[in-house]
Amino acid sequence: MLLFIGLTGGIGLGLLFSFVLFSPDQANERRFSNDSARRPVLTDSLSSRDETSVERDIADIIELQSVVDRRLALNQLLEGKGAKQIAELLSHTFTLELAENLYSVQDLLFSELAHLDSEKALELIWETERVRWGTLFEIVAIQWSAIAPRKALRAFSSLTEPWKGSAIKIVLHHQSSLTEAELTEIVESLDITDYFDQWVFEAELVKVIDEPSNAFNLVIEANVSDFQKQTALQKITRRWIARESEDNIGSMLSVVGELFTQRSYILWRPVVAEIVATNPTIAWNQLLSLPEETEQAFRNVAFRALADEDPINAIRTITSDEYMESMKSEVKYLLITWVNVLSGQVLEHIDLVPEDFRSSVARDAIYRVAENSPPSEVLDLLAQFRLLGVNTRDATSSFVTIWSRRDPETAVQWILENMDQGTFNGRWTLRYGLEQLALSDSAKAMEIALKQPVESAVEDGVVLALLREGRIDEGMALLPQIRDSANPYVFNRVSDFLIEAGRIDDALALGETLEKSMRPNFYRRLVWPWLQFDAELLLEELPQMENVEIRSMIAIGVLQQDDYLSEAELEMISTFVLDESNQ
Repeated sequence: MLLFIGLTGGIGLGLLFSFVLFSPDQANERRFSNDSARRPVLTDSLSSRDETSVERDIADIIELQSVVDRRLALNQLLEGKGAKQIAELLSHTFTLELAENLYSVQDLLFSELAHLDSEKALELIWETERVRWGTLFEIVAIQWSAIAPRKALRAFSSLTEPWKGSAIKIVLHHQSSLTEAELTEIVESLDITDYFDQWVFEAELVKVIDEPSNAFNLVIEANVSDFQKQTALQKITRRWIARESEDNIGSMLSVVGELFTQRSYILWRPVVAEIVATNPTIAWNQLLSLPEETEQAFRNVAFRALADEDPINAIRTITSDEYMESMKSEVKYLLITWVNVLSGQVLEHIDLVPEDFRSSVARDAIYRVAENSPPSEVLDLLAQFRLLGVNTRDATSSFVTIWSRRDPETAVQWILENMDQGTFNGRWTLRYGLEQLALSDSAKAMEIALKQPVESAVEDGVVLALLREGRIDEGMALLPQIRDSANPYVFNRVSDFLIEAGRIDDALALGETLEKSMRPNFYRRLVWPWLQFDAELLLEELPQMENVEIRSMIAIGVLQQDDYLSEAELEMISTFVLDESNQ
């Protein structure tokens, strides 16, 4: 009786313990997968029940709410069944309607099948929903790594990402039968060395993750991608922050400065951002007491955290008399960060900005909102800035360039109607607007350009805009319409594009269309891009030129670029210079 009571009590406590550890709502039952890897291989004797009965049983098992009950029932159902029968049973579950416990039962079946026939388990993964593949690859990889890690690595090396890398690293982590030398040989033969290096890196990181300097150095020197480095650095930093007091932010930044200031911004910025975000005010104040190199490197990141927490306090901090006296030259850069935080609310707080900086702040604010706001709203915002006495010339010019990219015809019309107001750089914005319009309607752009004063020289911008986009023939067709403009180098710009496109003959012919007085300068300037494009072709073509005057002018240009050719070549070139050209 005492023995019976003891056994009954033990079983009861065991069940109670199971209920505590494994809640009915638990979706992932991979612990049982690990248990099954340690269990002896099941016998292959057939059950006396028929297939229909077994399928009905699996549906009943899925309905069980207790994790323990499901597992016990499934063990009983699988007793005596081999890999083929388990695979058939697993395939049957793919036809069932989605139920609360379906996935957990499938996970257990995959684990059992992988223990007996890992290749078949891997094959069946592809028949499940894509969202399940990651979980199932992990289950199969854990079981396979315990049985035959070589085969597992070979099989997983043929997968595609993202399953390939994660499955390989799971095998490397869980296998225990291969030595490091054997692993090195295998990964090299399978061309998966990168994954091995990542696994080694992650294993080494676990050992030193609570030693910030050593952990950071390990990451910096690791042969892994920048993304993996950033992830690891963020993990190290968060664990470090959890152990430190806010009063130690300055010392933490000092350590980071010593390790990272000579490294890529991509690496150290997430680290600094995590640290300063714990208490931006303390971080800012302590940063100012650090060496100038560290303070200068981390200043903008720290100020961003300060502005995110309290933008009003942030701007008052950098515009205080004390800060302005020592760091005024840096304020304009920090104000860009402040504008990015406030976005469309800058106008409400413009009075907090020193007058010397209001124009640039308005420009940055307009640039920030112009991309996603209708032109009418941006124009209204500009008008409000002006009413407050802010000079919006640069801000308006910046906005019009953005507008020109979105709707060049409307933007150009607005520029023409408002040029006389002097509130923006009229000539420059008109030129830019016409260049953008040329890309959608070159004829209309040229028509508008030719109505402007000759000295504005905006029509050449229409041609050059087309050439920059590779629309050379279209641009060349408009070239004769260019008037005697204030830009004497436009034809050389055109010749540059022609030479880059390999159209040397067209570039040479262009010079012959110019007035005689313009030709010497044109041909001399033509030499430099030609030498860069194909110096050998120039040396080959020059002696064959029939027009001795053009040949002489080009020869003079070559002699002025003597770094490209040898002394013998330069001496040969000098023979083509006419005497009168030297005068």
